[in-house]
Amino acid sequence: MAIKAIKQRIKSVKNTAQITKAMEVVSATKMRRSQGFALRARPYAIAALEMLKNLLSRVPQLPPLLTAREVKRAALLVVTSDKGLAGAFNANVLRKAETLMYAGGNADLGEKSFVLITVGKKARDYFERRGMPIDRSFLSFGDYRTPQETLPIADHVLNGFSFGQWDEVYAVYTRFRTTLLQEATVRKILPASKEGLEEAVGEILPERGRFAESKIKNKKLMDVPYNYEYTFEPSAEEVLNMLLPHLTRTHIHHIILESNASEHSARMVAMKNASDNASELIDELTLAYNKSRQAGITKELIEIAAGATPEE
Repeated sequence: MAIKAIKQRIKSVKNTAQITKAMEVVSATKMRRSQGFALRARPYAIAALEMLKNLLSRVPQLPPLLTAREVKRAALLVVTSDKGLAGAFNANVLRKAETLMYAGGNADLGEKSFVLITVGKKARDYFERRGMPIDRSFLSFGDYRTPQETLPIADHVLNGFSFGQWDEVYAVYTRFRTTLLQEATVRKILPASKEGLEEAVGEILPERGRFAESKIKNKKLMDVPYNYEYTFEPSAEEVLNMLLPHLTRTHIHHIILESNASEHSARMVAMKNASDNASELIDELTLAYNKSRQAGITKELIEIAAGATPEE
């Protein structure tokens, strides 16, 4: 390879390394911010769960959102990102969703007719290319801060279940376990269950890291027996019917937050690997450049020495 070509390639790789390093820093910042949003919303979810336990002990019949019914159709909420460059983040979720739809990958799901609801451009484009009908797609839903920002998704899921468009709702998303470990997960959203909601709240925080320090404290809070006595107006049934949709919206909001944190973490790791590979490639190209340059100098010296004639 010519010396000039090697120099141009070194310059190009250095420019790429600067971009990937900047993207790594941005993704790390967004990941920590997404975890912070989830952490701040967690006390509300825990308090609502405690009230749910109290209400369930007072009502003779389960509300519709907690009542299982014959399943004719199930909705599948597939959560991906709008952008790429995040390693296998989107591919793992889409593969998991397809496994559930075609192969009955979960024994509890069996063979069911699924309605697709997609979050993120990657999921929408993936299923559209395969000619699969999508009930509704949501785009540009990244970096959420408040539950109000995810209300369109939650309300669409709740309305479809309430009006009988589907009898169950499952979410396929990426669970954030640690900065270096995220896994595609299937979670049942509706009909809701106290155990499922408790599990969702318990998994909001990562297993390790700065935010995991609060996990033991919050776990103890969730295990404390409910000792408070409330008087509910107009009735416990009506309060429960109002509380459950809020809890379901919070559940979906935390799924989106967790997916966001996983996306930023996956992108951070992917960009770090790209930066490391660029550094290695720069070292190799620099070595090749020095060798080529030294070979050129040696060749010129040999030509000069061969062209010189001895004095008589």
